[in-house]
Amino acid sequence: MNKYEIILSVCETHSISKTASKLNYTQSAISQAIKGFEKELGITLFRRSKLGMDLMPNTEEIIESIKIICKEERKMTQLAANIANLDSGNIRIGTIQSISYHWLPDILKQFSEDYPNICFELTVDGFSTLKEKILSNQLDCIFVSQYSVPNLPFIPLDKDELMLVTPIGHPLSEQISVSLSDINGENFLLSSDGLDYETGQIFKLNNIHPKIQYCLNDDFAVLKMVEQGFGITILPKLLLHNAPFRVCIRSFTEHYSRILGIAYNKTPSCALATLKFLDYVQNWNRSHSSQ
Repeated sequence: MNKYEIILSVCETHSISKTASKLNYTQSAISQAIKGFEKELGITLFRRSKLGMDLMPNTEEIIESIKIICKEERKMTQLAANIANLDSGNIRIGTIQSISYHWLPDILKQFSEDYPNICFELTVDGFSTLKEKILSNQLDCIFVSQYSVPNLPFIPLDKDELMLVTPIGHPLSEQISVSLSDINGENFLLSSDGLDYETGQIFKLNNIHPKIQYCLNDDFAVLKMVEQGFGITILPKLLLHNAPFRVCIRSFTEHYSRILGIAYNKTPSCALATLKFLDYVQNWNRSHSSQ
């Protein structure tokens, strides 16, 4: 029984019997609710007249306050329903190129089947840009490597080996596996994020100094130039899977890898839809890891 709705109904109908019928309560229950509320306030709200139940003088502002309370209660109830059912929401996702056409389509397809009213905005870019956008609250979560976001909450999903990519017929392509030291002094094509992340760290730790002639912001453009003999590069295995280029791909004997996952801003304003999506991604990963 909502005492506020009862008070407003009596104001509208001027009748306890009509309110009882409208709200499906007994007249006695309506009368008791009114008396109880009047006792809380310490004043009398209604008086009987020939026309029925009339408001007492100077109580109009109380009724207006009750209307506001009822409106906010309905809003709160709707918000709770949205939270429970995820009836609405918008998630802004950022991702690196390799994940955008391998894991992510499957994740989004399955999530959307369960939550069809959630909308997505998808940004595909390099580590640096994605990190800037999530830190400035332009994105809700980003699929990146752990190394690229050291100060953000991160959910690891999988390892991704870093591979050497050479033109067909390159001397290093004749070797089944290659040591990192073998690329020292080679003509090298640098991909989108330069030497700021894993590749640069590996070079620094191993004192490797390739000759960097070209730096491109698109990994597929790098692969095309490798295919045409401009030099060699290092790219993640996930990106290279089914890539339509005639190149030679080799593992390093040291087996360097990066950890991929999803980073997010853990703030009070983090939307419930985003939190639900993060939980969904973890469950998706567990189910696929067990297959």
